[in-house]
Amino acid sequence: MTTARVEDYHGYPAIMIDGRPYPPMMATIRTNLRSHLVIDKEYFRELGAAGVKLFFLICDTEWLKPGAFAQFREEAEALLEAVPDAYIIPRIGLHPPLSWFAENPDELVTYSDGKHYPTLLYTESYEAMLPAMYSLSSQQWREDAGRALSETYDAIERLPYADRVVGYFLAAGNTSEWYYTGVDPTADGAYSDFSAAFRQEFGSYLREKYGTEERLRARWRDPSASFAAPTVPAPATRYFAYGVESALANPPRLYSTSPAPEPPSNGTNIGVFLDVDRHQATADYYRAWHLGTAKSVVHFARIIKAKSTDKLVGAFYGSYGCTNLIDGGTAGGVLHILDSGVVDFLAAPGVYENRQPGGFTGQREMNDSFRLRNTMFIVEEDTRTHFENRHYQNLIEMFDMTDTYGIMKRDFGRNICEDLQAWWFDQHVGGGRYKHPDIYALIARQQEIARFAYSLDRRKGSEIAFIYDEESIHVTAHWASLDSIEMTRNYEIAHIGAPVDQYYHNDMANPAMPTYKLYVFFNVYSLTDQERRDILAKIKRDHAVALWLYAPGVINPDREQQFSHEYLSDLTGMRSAMLLENWSSKFKINGDAHPAFAKLDKGQIFGALDRRMPNNVRPGVRSRETSSYPVFYMDDPSALTAARFLGNRLPALSVKAMDGWTSVYCGAKYVRAELYRAVARYAGCHIYSDDGDCLYASRNFVTVHAATSGEKCLRLPVVCSPYELYERQTYGEETREIRFSMLRGETKMFSLVGKD
Repeated sequence: MTTARVEDYHGYPAIMIDGRPYPPMMATIRTNLRSHLVIDKEYFRELGAAGVKLFFLICDTEWLKPGAFAQFREEAEALLEAVPDAYIIPRIGLHPPLSWFAENPDELVTYSDGKHYPTLLYTESYEAMLPAMYSLSSQQWREDAGRALSETYDAIERLPYADRVVGYFLAAGNTSEWYYTGVDPTADGAYSDFSAAFRQEFGSYLREKYGTEERLRARWRDPSASFAAPTVPAPATRYFAYGVESALANPPRLYSTSPAPEPPSNGTNIGVFLDVDRHQATADYYRAWHLGTAKSVVHFARIIKAKSTDKLVGAFYGSYGCTNLIDGGTAGGVLHILDSGVVDFLAAPGVYENRQPGGFTGQREMNDSFRLRNTMFIVEEDTRTHFENRHYQNLIEMFDMTDTYGIMKRDFGRNICEDLQAWWFDQHVGGGRYKHPDIYALIARQQEIARFAYSLDRRKGSEIAFIYDEESIHVTAHWASLDSIEMTRNYEIAHIGAPVDQYYHNDMANPAMPTYKLYVFFNVYSLTDQERRDILAKIKRDHAVALWLYAPGVINPDREQQFSHEYLSDLTGMRSAMLLENWSSKFKINGDAHPAFAKLDKGQIFGALDRRMPNNVRPGVRSRETSSYPVFYMDDPSALTAARFLGNRLPALSVKAMDGWTSVYCGAKYVRAELYRAVARYAGCHIYSDDGDCLYASRNFVTVHAATSGEKCLRLPVVCSPYELYERQTYGEETREIRFSMLRGETKMFSLVGKD
């Protein structure tokens, strides 16, 4: 019997089948037209010949879609006829059939008016107008879908080629990505979720968190609060999530002589934060909302693992980008899933903007937290090519094979340098996105490179760690979280010129977490006393530089008063202050105030989203004004002020030498790559390039994707003879610096350890 597991291989987790590693890339080809399949065996054959051996095939349950299993068999047998040594991971839809909705009204998202609101569910193989969204916390759904999953598993394992099936991919929620569809905070004045299914989940969460109703009532400031019937927070208390920023983005008509508009508040928010001291119930509601979905992922994974520990199990979950961070319910329970011991991988596509030649595909997960738990993040690499229709050709700016080569090399190079697993996803029915002899040749070369990469020590050796938080998304405005997390990952991270690892802050207490020279803290707004101690202990132990953004630790759940600007001082080591007003977060560097920033352009405005932000799915270029509400700053005479906000002249960038480490505070949520690069250089990190191109690097490889045309300078961390893997050409002998010319959109991938 075939054995498939995630195991350590040369330093990092890998998919291992019968003891053999399977590096990226894998493949998913959309064949399902819902009523029938469109299969191109020759396409399968060419991909297999190019070295792709792992395929994800759609397999809905008979419970949802009678005849689905016959469709799975048809595709599986066509694949194995074309690629006899292929392995299969069925993508199993766990959606309930329409009849289930009528039979289980208590399991559907329900609004305060008692109504259910219709919503469209769309997947690659199934589409239906549902009478309401099914609760992703529903125990009844878990049981019924679990039986369907078990029956599907058993049917697959009875097939004569069952040994070619190496895992199961769990699909639920809209687009099968485990997020709620059609769930609006308010609908015709009503609000959700009052379903019996979710309220049971909510009560279980509260019981686990608080232990006694006395403690719950004290924290909620509600003498009637109970585990049996937890209060669903009203829209007024959810104002922080969307209302604040809607008001900021749509001020009343202003003239040049008008006073500045009053900062928006309805008494339940402190700027873009929930007033947790008065409305902890709302934070708990959102926490339970996310964990309920995560618990369902774990529930279904346990069903598979109970049948066999030799099968891989994964799901979509954990997107910090492209999905609603608050009501989507798919971001706040990643660690619960990773720590369950029954899930081998989570997956997500890249963000759908800035993918065009010269840009890069922002990722949605904190992938380095996965590897510490012997789990994997897998990228659904739905990389567009010039074979899209002319509408999408224009949006993605892909017009010929040169563009396609540049993008596919860029995205594959990121996967190798950052050690990510991935599958190419061809969404054209029957295939078409990668269906060309030149692309087959490219994929074949990339599979050779991947096998070479897996033969080496795969540990990356990065010197910069970006740190994030799960729980803070439940108490922070949706766009404030995206400003802090998604915008940097979409537009700045790959332009820094040095590789970056990404973690949840919880891993600062993990002794297996590597040592870094620079730690950058993004949305770590809610931290307990112990979490603060763990973070500082790690920074001090590593003698590192810490860059804190906006409001680190402004909420402390362990304190009687949870929200206070004074809690910023716990981490930064500087005396903090807060201005409860809305101001632009733009700032300029203050001359030569500190050596870390001495070479930055003194005329450059930082703290603003000023890059072109093209949407590669819908027409138009997105623009967004950033601000700070509240304004946080360091009012500390012992700290050096390196920049001031342009509007109010308060300190925007402060630096203080601590006991064996350096603290740098920035009052903006978003800054450009140049500032990260400057702090990284000051921290002693190796900077490969100052050119502003898209760059990914590890100890063995460097990938450069040109953001602009011209001469490039690449500084290498070791003396070597860099070898361009596609040209099969050496760029210099025993050197630490190479120069070469590139056109915008071109990609080069160098091996620093010789020829493959």
